[in-house]
Amino acid sequence: MIVAERALVEAIESTLFIYPAVPGLLQELGIPGLRGRITKISHPLANLCGDARFSEHEADALVEKVRQRYGDHAFGWVTGPSTRPADLPKRLETAGLARADSIAGLALTDLDAPIPVNPQAQVREITWQDAIARSEMMARAYGLPTEVMRLFNEMLAAMSPRIKARAYIADLGDDSPAAWSYLVYLPDSPTVLLGGAGTLEEHRGKGLYTALVARRVADARADGRTAAIIQADRRTSAPIAAKLGFHELCGLEFFASSGG
Repeated sequence: MIVAERALVEAIESTLFIYPAVPGLLQELGIPGLRGRITKISHPLANLCGDARFSEHEADALVEKVRQRYGDHAFGWVTGPSTRPADLPKRLETAGLARADSIAGLALTDLDAPIPVNPQAQVREITWQDAIARSEMMARAYGLPTEVMRLFNEMLAAMSPRIKARAYIADLGDDSPAAWSYLVYLPDSPTVLLGGAGTLEEHRGKGLYTALVARRVADARADGRTAAIIQADRRTSAPIAAKLGFHELCGLEFFASSGG
């Protein structure tokens, strides 16, 4: 099945908020016209909102409502091509949020395209219980506090009965995991999300990220999926994904508030 570009862009924007509510771990933000989550951890990725659909006259009041909803918790806000009003990024900065990162939304629509892999790179799928146990390594690889990484692993484990997701680790043939990634199957869609992915600093540049992309694409293809999307850091993974055949479809901007 050929996936329309518009559908891929919508998936890139919406899958940042694919985690469903999980009692004790995550609850929905609960503000109309905005996707978002609240957790117990004060961190901009743990508490994330975006994909706003506000009218111009209500936007500033709703931005303030979001700030009050998060209270003392640090939180993040993502804007993209569908964000309304179009000047919301400027309004967020005026409200005190800092522009923290630029993200490329990329897609691969030919899952049969060959991806050359370092033959030393070994990738294996792990259980969610194993992923939770490896949260410290995964956090170091991604540059997150361990408690935030553990939270994401626990949320994915909890949502697995409703949304299919898989976890992977990679090494250089020495059984010492040095990288990790997720694969999330979008419900009722031919598209998968290549989520997460991080490599320990001392093992970067050795093809582990590429090996993880190749394995996830192969698994998605074997399961009948026809397209893959990535939300990639422009400084690190986006250039690699582009070399592997992914095409940029949109840009996302990440804003952060320290809370309080």
